[in-house]
Amino acid sequence: MAIMIENQKMAATINEHGAELVSLINKTNGKEYMWSGDVKYWGRHAPVLFPTVGRLKDDTYKVDGKEYHMGQHGFARDMDFDVLKVEDDQVILELHSSVQTKQLYPYDFILRLTFKLTNNGIQVGYEVENPADEEMWFGIGGHPAFKVPMDRNHFYDDYVVKLKPQTVRNVIPLNGSYADIDHLKEERTSEIEVSRERFKDDAVILDLGEEPTTITLTDNDQRHGVQLKTEDAKYVGVWSCYPQEGQYVCLEPWWSIADTVDSDQDFKHKFANNHLGAHQTFKTEYEVDVF
Repeated sequence: MAIMIENQKMAATINEHGAELVSLINKTNGKEYMWSGDVKYWGRHAPVLFPTVGRLKDDTYKVDGKEYHMGQHGFARDMDFDVLKVEDDQVILELHSSVQTKQLYPYDFILRLTFKLTNNGIQVGYEVENPADEEMWFGIGGHPAFKVPMDRNHFYDDYVVKLKPQTVRNVIPLNGSYADIDHLKEERTSEIEVSRERFKDDAVILDLGEEPTTITLTDNDQRHGVQLKTEDAKYVGVWSCYPQEGQYVCLEPWWSIADTVDSDQDFKHKFANNHLGAHQTFKTEYEVDVF
């Protein structure tokens, strides 16, 4: 079922399946900013990535010597969430560990997503609670896909992704589906031009160092676009399909990353993974403003 929320300026639709934001509309001009989810190119809109981001080595990992199997980006995006709270301009959705999830992931958890409209966009909050007496490890991230082009006056390759502040960041290459952290490239990357060829090797991944960062996707005239703001994401992935010509670009704030090339597949050793002690809670958010 889809839940609609709105305020005076913005309207959004969130699916209970996957707790996925599927529509974000500026009511002033009627403009839709989210990708349509055309299955010919990529059938999702903004999946939540939990309890892992990216691909595990051979889709396999171990906890305390026991082997588990889990697909790319985890399972939360394919599960039905419970509706915890609905107001005019916000909704809170929740997913609990279950017999089904324990087959894929051994930990007890409570995952909450909060969607709250602002004057110019939406805040997306993540909360991971460990209800157990034992510690847990997890990854989490966002994968929102934005419509490109955003108007009739521009084409796909008229767009650019800009990052602020302008600073030196590590660019993390992928070796197949895995993070190749032994071959980091240190670059003063403040702009990423959008083109099909730019994504021929998959996502462009930047290390944000858990520092406040604004990532803007806009046309070269800066007429329309989106700004994604994060205070503490570890990485951002910028991605679109290749060689297919899907009309979207994803700005993906991540608090984890795919397995490294040399991963030993022990989930407790996983590079950039997150840890929660017994009965602890992890909270973070990102915000999207539209113009």
